[in-house]
Amino acid sequence: MRLMLLVVSLCAAILGRAQLVLSGNLSPEQVVQNTLLGPGVTVSNVTFNGLPATSPNVQVGRFDGADCVLQLDSGLLMCTGGIDVALGPNNTGSGFSELFTDDLWDEDLNNVAGDWCMDNAIIEFDFVPSGDSISFEYTFASEEYLEYVNAGYNDAFGFFLSGPGIFGPFDNDAVNLAVVPGTFSYVSVNSVHPGSNALYYQDNGNGFSAPYVNSNYYIQFDGFTRGLSARAQVQCGQTYHIKLAIGDVGDPNWDSGVFILGGSFTSTSGADLTITTSTGGANVLEGCDEATVTLTRSGSTGAISVPIQISGDAFAPADVSGVPTSVSFAEGQMSVSFPISFLADGETEGPEVLTICATIPGGCGGSAAACASVTITDAPPIVLESVDAVSDCSGASIDLEVIATGGTGTLSYAWNTGSEQSFIIVPDHAALYTVTVTDDCGVQATTSVSVTAPCGVVVPNVITPNNDGSNDAFVIVGIEYQSNHVSIYNRWGQVVFEAVNYRNDWMAGGVSDGTYYYEVRVDGQQDPLTGHLTVLNNQH
Repeated sequence: MRLMLLVVSLCAAILGRAQLVLSGNLSPEQVVQNTLLGPGVTVSNVTFNGLPATSPNVQVGRFDGADCVLQLDSGLLMCTGGIDVALGPNNTGSGFSELFTDDLWDEDLNNVAGDWCMDNAIIEFDFVPSGDSISFEYTFASEEYLEYVNAGYNDAFGFFLSGPGIFGPFDNDAVNLAVVPGTFSYVSVNSVHPGSNALYYQDNGNGFSAPYVNSNYYIQFDGFTRGLSARAQVQCGQTYHIKLAIGDVGDPNWDSGVFILGGSFTSTSGADLTITTSTGGANVLEGCDEATVTLTRSGSTGAISVPIQISGDAFAPADVSGVPTSVSFAEGQMSVSFPISFLADGETEGPEVLTICATIPGGCGGSAAACASVTITDAPPIVLESVDAVSDCSGASIDLEVIATGGTGTLSYAWNTGSEQSFIIVPDHAALYTVTVTDDCGVQATTSVSVTAPCGVVVPNVITPNNDGSNDAFVIVGIEYQSNHVSIYNRWGQVVFEAVNYRNDWMAGGVSDGTYYYEVRVDGQQDPLTGHLTVLNNQH
């Protein structure tokens, strides 16, 4: 066991990777004042385990973790043993150093743990915030992962804040700021692991597995938390007290540590603006997705109106609707939300960025700006593939089907027959079937399937083009949707009418009553249809 860690720094890591670097020659007060603090906080009366924090201690030091698995630039490290236990590689599942400080009693730690804590490391100090909120970022790491999840050896830690306006269950009405986001659970081995709040957990091996056992890039602890912050609303200019504490539970073995990001202990008159999309991400489809914009201020005092600005490639009202020019906070209200929609502008274009910003007055004077952005892209088009069909006049059935690709989500098919994606017909005449395909965004595409049935072609032998609405045109049944060539001759063999792909619209224009000769050629039919056509009562 080491009683004092002076300076620990290692060189190039195995596998060519960097590593965690620790400095233990600094007193807890030096680490707090020179590493932990950021803007807006003035600190005094720093103690460690109840004594003036003016001497270096094996349980406290400065870390540099930007080039190791932690990915934290630097900060304050507190451990239940000596901080050198944190150094990688992770080549044991039970790293610890027993300090024999079992007589150091802390009721708040014991209450969090539900048991007696030992090897405690406790930094306390008073501070005065210049803003109406405080926050800092941290990572909890432990050798208790994963073997002792819910097994009674849940090493305890907490950030106990007390002062004006704070009312909690701990000593001096303190609250514990180390809570799982969106819950009332304190952060611990039991509350953050692969089976609980896994979003905030990162595995680091078990002391025996590669690559963790082979490289100093990995720390010694078997697991640690990610993305956690401690936050609280305070009264600017008032004096507060905070206790940063960690201890072993049940026995002094298998240590744990808390890494607090340097410069992150700050106080601001904060503001936040978030855009929560219906997709859950930062990309949306125009004409399809929606979002909710939420503005949050750090305090709730006063009724205020906050102007809203938008910028970027997307503009209102062409690309987005629902963005107000301002929003109002009522007295006692900390957050305000409003919905927005992304509109289809009918143009094919590249991605467009929409940025929404607000500047919110702070409770201690000044203001704080907050912005958020989303990227709007065109909804993907629907592409339809279809094949025209030809009846062989045998009475056999024909499958009609359209294949659709693209679009968004589930595609629905609406044929003019009321059928689904495909259906079966037994054609006895030519016909044209249409289908419209719609996706979940409301994007549509329409196509047609032509069915040719030459066996169903019937040519009339008399027309009466007198404009009485009956039998006025030369209507050939079954030819409408088939490729064809129609010719009509007079008695001397001269062509009086001719059309390719005739569409039943000739009304004997320019010819007199009499008998004519027709020839109708239909694709798929070997011989032309021929015969006589009589024109009566022609008024042309």
